Amino acid sequence: MFAPVASAASAAEGLAGAVAHAHVGWLVAAVCLHVAGQLSRGFAWGAVLAAAWPDLSARRACAWHVCGAGFTGVLSPRGGDLVRIGLAKRELREASWPALAGTLAVEGSFELASGVVLMLLAVGVGVGGLHAPPPALIATLLLAGTVVALLARRSRRLTRAVSELRRGLAAVRDPRRFIRQVLPWQIAGRLLRLASLGCFLCAFELPAAPAVIVAASVTQGSGRMLPIPGAGTAAAAAALLAILPVAAGHPVDASAVGALAITQPAVLTLVGITLSLVLLTVLVGARTPRALLSAARSLAPQPVGVKS
Repeated sequence: MFAPVASAASAAEGLAGAVAHAHVGWLVAAVCLHVAGQLSRGFAWGAVLAAAWPDLSARRACAWHVCGAGFTGVLSPRGGDLVRIGLAKRELREASWPALAGTLAVEGSFELASGVVLMLLAVGVGVGGLHAPPPALIATLLLAGTVVALLARRSRRLTRAVSELRRGLAAVRDPRRFIRQVLPWQIAGRLLRLASLGCFLCAFELPAAPAVIVAASVTQGSGRMLPIPGAGTAAAAAALLAILPVAAGHPVDASAVGALAITQPAVLTLVGITLSLVLLTVLVGARTPRALLSAARSLAPQPVGVKS
């Protein structure tokens, strides 16, 4: 009768022990590499913005990106995107929401492409559970795009929105500029995030061979635009526990995997929120918590025309 309770208690003790015995040096290195990856992605987005707004400071754009990225741990990836384009809209007076959304699409194109490459590499080392988007979803997206294109010809407001969206896509309309000024930062950001994950694996004495890092990255949903099943800490731990032995070629410590699944998001969320609050305070010039909250609320889009 008490066997399940004893088993659960033993598992909890093993998990607590794995967390307590994590190597601090590897954790610090992992956090530093993760932050460096966010900075690299920030400079990439800054180059995308500069294609449409040439006078923009790269450091300013990077600060907006890092500020938004830090909030993804408590909001969502889309919530973090809203924060950063809200900061951009606040200072780029001539920027519109569709144009800023276009810059996110440019950045997301690399994330999608690199995510697909990682997925294919993971499948190559025997990781299962990954599926291509359903044909119905692809057909729906194509149909929606066709409908929008047809409506844009009939609606002045939609035509204006599409025109603004094209402004945000300026970086990809100049392939040479994109390859020279955007792509290197994006590649560096992806590699730094993979290196960060490798350090997290080492912190819990888990295998950190390249195949393991790629498999863990895909399983955790680093390429978050891909339809990878599973969400939440428990699901991530279960997925890693199933995938890591396949990629490593030998069994792994279940307690260490659980500790990784708990510690990694917790540490990165804490660091991200701290950085974001500091940056937001500086960017909006808030001196009191009330002023900071008011400024944060003002970042939300206002549904009054295209440029509101």
